[in-house]
Amino acid sequence: MVRRSHNPEEPRLPRSVSNSPDLLPTVDAELLQLVLQGDFSNRRCTRMTIEESQIVGSSFAGADLSELRMTDVVVEGTDFSGADLERASLSRVGFTDCRMSGVLIPRAHLRDVTFSECKLDGANFRMSQAERVRFDHVDLRAAEFSAGHLAWASFFDCDLADSEWSHTHVPGGRFHGSSIGDIKGGEYLRDIVIDSSQVVPLALRVFAGLGISVNDQRDPPGS
Repeated sequence: MVRRSHNPEEPRLPRSVSNSPDLLPTVDAELLQLVLQGDFSNRRCTRMTIEESQIVGSSFAGADLSELRMTDVVVEGTDFSGADLERASLSRVGFTDCRMSGVLIPRAHLRDVTFSECKLDGANFRMSQAERVRFDHVDLRAAEFSAGHLAWASFFDCDLADSEWSHTHVPGGRFHGSSIGDIKGGEYLRDIVIDSSQVVPLALRVFAGLGISVNDQRDPPGS
């Protein structure tokens, strides 16, 4: 079936999920159809799989979640600050009101993922591959997207100050309402859509990246 929409698909949750208060995420754990809630800060949970579940009011701050696999998961009010999600694979996952400052998500695969009202300042998405990812009212100051490929990504009303985009491809990307005047590597943002208020700020960053300066003085310095 041909997909017509470039909007992220929502997580597909079962009608009911079980609450498992004594559950502790571990290495290679497989967590299916449950509500996960608790403090799992600094835990080592590599290669963990979570499917058709909810994560609510939890903390994975500083946790090792490398190679995490999540499919059809809703995450609300959870702290991932400083967590390591390198090479994670996320499909139909929604993050809402989550603190993810300094989170590491390099070389990840993201498909149909939404971040809403989250703090992702200093996040590292370097070399990640993504398709249909939406950032809605997200703090992405100093985030790094360099050398990534983000097809049909949306950045709506986000703070992108000092974010890094060198060698990044964002085909079909939409940046409406986001601050793009202080981004780095703006000259690599091709085939994207912006609103009319963003034309001048982005143009100045692109000019700077190409070594083009704006100066009304016709005579060169020292002439």
